[in-house]
Amino acid sequence: MTKLNFDIDDATLLKTYKLSTANPTKWEDTEEEIDEAILMSPTGSSGEYDGDPLGLGATVDLRNLDLQTKSAVLISSKSFTPKAFLSVVHPNATYQDLSSGIAHLQAAIDSRSEAVRVLVEENFDRFVAVKASTDALYAEMREGLLSNDTDFATRQIREHLKQGAQKADQVFLPVLENALKAQKLRTTLGVFERSKFFFNLPSSLMEAIEAGRYEAAMRDYKKGKFLLESRPGQLVPIGSTKDGQRSAAAEQQQKRILNKVWSMVERVMGEMRKQLNAKLEEPSRSVDEQEKTLEILSELSPNEEHVWAYFDAQHKYILASMKDTYHTTTKAIQVAHEKSATEITAPEILTSAITAQLRLCLAALDAKQADGVLLQAGGHTVWQAVLTMVKNVSEVMLLSLPSFWKICRAFLDGRFKKNVSAVSRRSPTQVRTMALDIIKEYISLFSEFFMLSDVAVVTASPSLSGSPTPPLLPRDSNSLTTAHHLMKILGEIQETVNEVNGMEISSEAGASLKGFLESARWKFEDILVHGWLRDTNMFYHLESWRESTSDPYTTMYLSQIRTFQRQMTTSAFKIAGGVDLSSSAVSASRLVKQNPIAPVFVSKITKAFLDSLYAFLDGLVHLASDESPNITSEPAMNDFTEMSAKDSLELLDIHDADTRLLLVISNFGHLSRTDIPSMLNELESAFGTSVQDDKQTLNAVVQELDKTLFETYVKPKSAILQSIVRGGVLDGAVDWYETPLPKEIRSYIFDVLICLVGIHAQVSAAAAPLLDRTLNALVEDIADEALRCFRQVKKFGMGGMLRVSHMTIVSCGRADVFPLRQATLEIEFLHQTLSRYVKPSAAKTLSELYNRISKAYDPPKDNADDIQTHLDSVKKTLAETRRATGIEFLCFRQTKPREKGTSVGPSGKSGSVKDKSTRDG
Repeated sequence: MTKLNFDIDDATLLKTYKLSTANPTKWEDTEEEIDEAILMSPTGSSGEYDGDPLGLGATVDLRNLDLQTKSAVLISSKSFTPKAFLSVVHPNATYQDLSSGIAHLQAAIDSRSEAVRVLVEENFDRFVAVKASTDALYAEMREGLLSNDTDFATRQIREHLKQGAQKADQVFLPVLENALKAQKLRTTLGVFERSKFFFNLPSSLMEAIEAGRYEAAMRDYKKGKFLLESRPGQLVPIGSTKDGQRSAAAEQQQKRILNKVWSMVERVMGEMRKQLNAKLEEPSRSVDEQEKTLEILSELSPNEEHVWAYFDAQHKYILASMKDTYHTTTKAIQVAHEKSATEITAPEILTSAITAQLRLCLAALDAKQADGVLLQAGGHTVWQAVLTMVKNVSEVMLLSLPSFWKICRAFLDGRFKKNVSAVSRRSPTQVRTMALDIIKEYISLFSEFFMLSDVAVVTASPSLSGSPTPPLLPRDSNSLTTAHHLMKILGEIQETVNEVNGMEISSEAGASLKGFLESARWKFEDILVHGWLRDTNMFYHLESWRESTSDPYTTMYLSQIRTFQRQMTTSAFKIAGGVDLSSSAVSASRLVKQNPIAPVFVSKITKAFLDSLYAFLDGLVHLASDESPNITSEPAMNDFTEMSAKDSLELLDIHDADTRLLLVISNFGHLSRTDIPSMLNELESAFGTSVQDDKQTLNAVVQELDKTLFETYVKPKSAILQSIVRGGVLDGAVDWYETPLPKEIRSYIFDVLICLVGIHAQVSAAAAPLLDRTLNALVEDIADEALRCFRQVKKFGMGGMLRVSHMTIVSCGRADVFPLRQATLEIEFLHQTLSRYVKPSAAKTLSELYNRISKAYDPPKDNADDIQTHLDSVKKTLAETRRATGIEFLCFRQTKPREKGTSVGPSGKSGSVKDKSTRDG
């Protein structure tokens, strides 16, 4: 194979492309043929024309000249113009320069003409020989090779060419056809390569959908749709005919191809639409995923059906989930209720169970370990199941409703209405109704379980309140445990209500939740008050007859009452709304913010508090009665209590009714003086209310009960003492007129005093603060009985009078006796021994007694002078008896310090020491 020659002649190149220079700087359009002189002009790097025919040495840069100027300047050009040459090449030449240039030009022309003449002369014979040879060759060719018979030597060539063409057709035509097909294939592949995205769109969409990349699939779908609508010719190009018109068949084929591909795309997108619609019904998906799904479907569908499908599905799912959760947890509550319920065959069994729970819980409260014990007290498994039910139902709503409402808000704001072309038959505000339905269902479920009623209706018609305790709540749970769990349950409800209110669904939803929370508070208060009053009616079973560590001569029962009332009142205050029980509010700050509560709650709690106080008082009375609960030998113990190192009540016989009665009276006194005023003041301060009228009524009841109990203790003792006095005074063997002079005090006086000593000992041991009150009452009863008995004696003789009394006689000119200091021997001994407990009323009675004896005295007429002697003897007997019984009746002596130089006489009046000595002497 011969080597190709790629050497290019510059002149040929410029002539072929009709350029004036090999380095053009702009497009050149010219129709006339360019002068060869221009084509042969210098195109080197310098581009300078230095062939100056005038010989003046001027140079011109031809690259800066246009084509017309260049043709006018070059002397070898047919368009050479002397004027242009001079103006371009020699613009500044002087006349002398031009004159010398003419001479130089003339010399150059002459020298060239001479050279041509010499050349012709020297080679003339060669010219002649070439001419002769050429003529001979032409004549020979005319006769042979170029004759007419051979068609001027072209016939054979044509035959060879024809044969070569036939051979070429046989050899190269298939190759050319295959090359044409290959070219078409390459063209088709080029089209597919340029439109590879569109034709691969169905498979790429399926891969993206299977991988869950729905946004990428949607992006590719929109891109393919744009290409189909705006650039179909770019996807499948259509060739044009010679006149530039497209054929209808090609257009139909293009449309058929594109429609086939796009139908596959639409089929794939339909599957994606089904998958997305199915995912909208999946409740486990997050709100962000659902929003993205809705946005994709909004771009795919020109209507709102997918949005409403999501709302309907979620609405149905949330309602069904709450119901299923409620029914499932309710069954669990029933199972727990059946397993843990105490078999209550008699009221005593429930009382025993509640009493044991209260004792343990109160001890735990005192030990500051209440939470753990209250959680494990009676019925705790049922309470825990109820709390679980409330939590689970609330969680079901709070897990779904916020996401549901967020999408509802976005829908109301027009977020999912991008390509909506038709008006939906459903109002957008219907989504608020759906959210409200969920809230109402939540309220309905709890209203059914807890038997809630509207507060306004219940307060207006108390008879409509029905049973205070829902049937599935534990019956054997004490009120402290009930309060603890009610607060926990209400805290969960309040937490849920706060979160739902924060969504700002609608004013109707807020009002419904507010009414629901108020109804729950009211019902829980009903349950609490019912348990509160039930427990207070059996609270007296907690009396362990252990001495209080802070208040002597009272039992720990009073501190248990205070603890119980404080705990129950605090719980009632919290349930009524005084404190936000939600977990977020409790953990937000250590400082508990107290809120004002409604007057109806204040009234309800105040009434329950007062009713419980009356129940406690009834329990105290019950403790003092013969129907008091059985008294064990040792008090009940638990892990939170221990016996006091020194308990004076351990030495008492608690089985003795008098001992219990004294302790109950002592407890009554402490209640009326300290506990009840303190608790009522705390109640008024906490609730900002006044119970002055109730306080007065309560005080009157307390005083009446205290009086009744005290008389219950005193009257039997007083009856015994009065019987002794009556027997001693009205004894038929004693003749008060004829009785001899007294030598000693009779035994009935000592029996009275010994009986009082026993009473003194019993009261001092059990309730020392009641000692004065008890003995004062008994001494007054003794004095009253003595007065009644001596009034039945018609007259007294000297011996009877001296036995009964001793007198100071003053004669006033006749033999009458005037009682200046009236005092009986026996009554005076009793009076002086019990002088500490002789109050003004008793002293007045004794004074009347002395007057009665004086009036009934019938003095003898013959021995008036011996009266003083007998009186001195009686005084001596009185003094000796006082000295002899000083130790025996030491307990009646006054232990309080007295003012120096004064003393209190039996009558209760002050007198000097000298007067007393004179009287006793």
